[in-house]
Amino acid sequence: MIKISDRLKLLAGYVPPGSIMADIGTDHGYLPVYLIQQGICPRAVAADINQGPLQAARANVTQHGVADLIDLRLGNGLQVLNPGEVDTIVIAGMGGGTIRDILSDAPAVATAARRLILQPMADEAELRQYLVQNGWTIVDEDMLLEDGRLYIIVVAERGAERMPDPILLELGPRLVEKKHPLLPELINRLTAKYEKVLTGLAKSSQPEAKEKADRIREKLVHLKEVGTCL
Repeated sequence: MIKISDRLKLLAGYVPPGSIMADIGTDHGYLPVYLIQQGICPRAVAADINQGPLQAARANVTQHGVADLIDLRLGNGLQVLNPGEVDTIVIAGMGGGTIRDILSDAPAVATAARRLILQPMADEAELRQYLVQNGWTIVDEDMLLEDGRLYIIVVAERGAERMPDPILLELGPRLVEKKHPLLPELINRLTAKYEKVLTGLAKSSQPEAKEKADRIREKLVHLKEVGTCL
């Protein structure tokens, strides 16, 4: 049996049993191999834009005896898939803006899937905003601290999502609802990031810098308000 990281295990936990999944940017193919071996997925697609990672995935798929159940594809984003070919799409380990672009470049493929499992490495607010503006509802979210890095998972399905407070785009509406135990850590990291930006803006005399600083101060107030409710 293949051994995978806690981050990948967390992702795997959101893949519905019996679904056919695609792992976009599969790297070494660990996740689809694990899902097949665990009996969670009957079949899977492992795709990557680069030949090197795909060759590594091919070696892992062959080594673990699941080559007939995992389709390896070389290509850019969701363009390797046909609409309705898979139920679940996993896109992990990329920037939120990159994930957004992958989804927006192939809307027919994205919207035909029942579930998106996304793990952005940055720009989570940007990704959430894209989802809610394009007919997705955030059904669940999770976080994991591994090797000093905070990983955020966003699970989306088709539907309408209300975002009454813009700060929820930053923190995650489901993470706030469930009062996730790592939420204070996320708030501390966001606060430190924004305070650093404020320090930089204070050195500028441009009117735009003052406006941006005011917006950031407002975000900091909202972050503190959420933090006091945990």
